[in-house]
Amino acid sequence: MTPSVFVPNDASTVASEEHKNASDSWAAFPATRCQVLDTIVEHKVQNVVFLSGDIHCSCVARMRFAGSAAARRLKAYAITSSAFYWPFPFADGAPSDYVHDSKKEQDTFQLSNKIVMDYEAFNFTQEDNFCQVDIEWNQPKPSMVVRTIGSDGRLLRKVGLDGQPGDHLMATLDLAP
Repeated sequence: MTPSVFVPNDASTVASEEHKNASDSWAAFPATRCQVLDTIVEHKVQNVVFLSGDIHCSCVARMRFAGSAAARRLKAYAITSSAFYWPFPFADGAPSDYVHDSKKEQDTFQLSNKIVMDYEAFNFTQEDNFCQVDIEWNQPKPSMVVRTIGSDGRLLRKVGLDGQPGDHLMATLDLAP
């Protein structure tokens, strides 16, 4: 658990070191984040899940490592669930404020030993919510299911470009080695 979002980064932190240093998130502390990620890679810690809040926006992120065969096999995730009650829409963290694909948006994180970490963030919502996380070990492929639940207790839906409700805000993340 972390009080600040591990990933995704705020898009402004990618734009300049000044924005990065002014942040109170992990982006402002790259050496510390590098130590955490290096430990995961060095010890081959599988299925690390960072749980956080703080940004008044919810999302799920899948982290991928590259640079060695062992690093490519690692799986890590970040789940951000915030806020259950937030009556100040003017202060919401808009989904467009965050990096969605670190490769495309040049937010690749360089670790030691030529290892890099990239991430993809998805299932963003600004609605009041909480995330329900279920681990399903007894399936043909073990998985973690993240459901975004609204303040009325119902599974939230994505909103399409036309403003119409789309798929449920649910992510099934692979935990198989």
